Amino acid sequence: MSYSTTEELRRLGIGKIICSLREEKEIPLEELAEQVNITPTLLSQIETDVIPPTLATLLNVARILEVGVDYFFTQNEVVEKLELTRSNERLTVAKSRESDQARMTYNYQALSYRLKDKRLEPFLVEFDSTIEENLVPLSHEGEEFCFCLEGDIEFITDEKRIILKAGDSLHFYSHVPHVLRGLGPGTPRAVFVLLPPGDK
Repeated sequence: MSYSTTEELRRLGIGKIICSLREEKEIPLEELAEQVNITPTLLSQIETDVIPPTLATLLNVARILEVGVDYFFTQNEVVEKLELTRSNERLTVAKSRESDQARMTYNYQALSYRLKDKRLEPFLVEFDSTIEENLVPLSHEGEEFCFCLEGDIEFITDEKRIILKAGDSLHFYSHVPHVLRGLGPGTPRAVFVLLPPGDK
């Protein structure tokens, strides 16, 4: 079955989960938006599942709300010792096709979301190299590992730019403001493994 981006977001319910947890912790929307470094309008659109959160935003929200990223993908299924995720079981967060305000340049799939007490957060990321925008480096706590599967991916910080090609890998501390984008032609793809801070 095919879903529109909005239908897929509502099916996953990530925004609704963020909203419920924020209200449970009695954190005003404006306060959470300020801590995550996004506008209240953008957070409101995320919470109503109009547009998807970027990985950096999702990691920052998880840290502030004191949960793991997997909390937003499932709260029921738990595997104690191991988790096998078949290709058709991946959960996809797609950039908004209905709203240009999302400005997310990639889609991402959660490769593991049911393993109890895990710290590593693996994702398959597909970049849309056709989007032109003013990229702003963002930061979050923890570490990040990127393995480029195909195409060219540019890693940008305030101080340097690095182009990753298929087979290249990059490991860095995520508190360094950074942004990644795909370079055309084609659809660059990479596996990202994120390690949030241990005090979540």
